[in-house]
Amino acid sequence: MSRMRWSHLKTALGELCVPELRARVRLHQARYRYTREEVGRVWVTIDGREVASFDTSSYIRRRSELSVALLTAQRPEAGETSSPLGYLEADEKARAALRAAGQYDDYEALADLEAYLSMGIDAALKCPSPLVRALAVIDRRVGKRTLRKLAVGAEHQLVRELYLLRCAVEREATARERKTYESTNPASGD
Repeated sequence: MSRMRWSHLKTALGELCVPELRARVRLHQARYRYTREEVGRVWVTIDGREVASFDTSSYIRRRSELSVALLTAQRPEAGETSSPLGYLEADEKARAALRAAGQYDDYEALADLEAYLSMGIDAALKCPSPLVRALAVIDRRVGKRTLRKLAVGAEHQLVRELYLLRCAVEREATARERKTYESTNPASGD
């Protein structure tokens, strides 16, 4: 699987962000080279505060715990061992449940970030990945009308935070535009 260099990916994603938020919303990546599988993490910060993290180590632990819990719930007797097929099925259910909750490893986060670059904005806003939907909310291709139509009440926390930040920036921009218009057209205030 061919991966884009992090510096190029980060630059391309930054160019899609609304200009007012480029310095405030940041993406970061760390790769721990001396670990067994070179695990890493990707995280998002707003004004220097970490709001989301996608790391391999904790994801593997959570996925394993959930798989075991699903597997033991499927067993008719506590002492019975299950088949490898049963474990694979439980693991796939655990993976899907974690993905739906917005919890996944850095490899999947990087894949989502790369996929986002080639998505249309409508597809990105409807994407099952909360990371992609969060980036779409702060994308410069999303206009004010589209932003107003979004329903983010039941969304992932990252999507809600970036939505609120984007709305605040848009309100400031609208107020600034209104003041500029009124100062250049004094007759419009009547």
